[in-house]
Amino acid sequence: TNRDARPGAAYASGRAARRETGIMTSTSDPDDCADKLARMLDDQAKICRGIRDLSERQQRLVEERREDELLALLSDKQALLDRHERLLAQSQPHRAAWEEVRGRAGEAARNRVEAAWESLKSVLNDIVTLEDASRRQLEDRKSAVSMNIGRIQLGKIATKAYGGGALPPPRARFSDRKG
Repeated sequence: TNRDARPGAAYASGRAARRETGIMTSTSDPDDCADKLARMLDDQAKICRGIRDLSERQQRLVEERREDELLALLSDKQALLDRHERLLAQSQPHRAAWEEVRGRAGEAARNRVEAAWESLKSVLNDIVTLEDASRRQLEDRKSAVSMNIGRIQLGKIATKAYGGGALPPPRARFSDRKG
């Protein structure tokens, strides 16, 4: 039996359930949708600022060749990346709902979402720039190490060629046989 036989009660209770879980739909109030999405984008930007800060520190550690600290930093950075990935997944339904209701949203709501989105994009661009610089530094260091290893190997070969290494015992040319 239906406990609430009012017309639209099922719709209203469904809307209340969606509101409780925070998931926006195309029937959502555009301003509420904008507020929720802007908050999520701001949260993502905050996490990304933490990633950016770690990327800046990472670059310094790479320059200073402080590998132990670099490994610890990379672990912290991975934890933030995991948090960001979870938040990104949680925001996908809200992004989709925003695309549906954006046309009905007021200018202030659209501006809030746009400002939050631009802030996030700016931080993400900073991260990409820093990560590219760190990658190039690590590639340069790898090349330098490879060249040094090559020089060491050439040095060992040269040392052996000039008598610095152990030579095999000479073979006898003559044998003393009594016959």
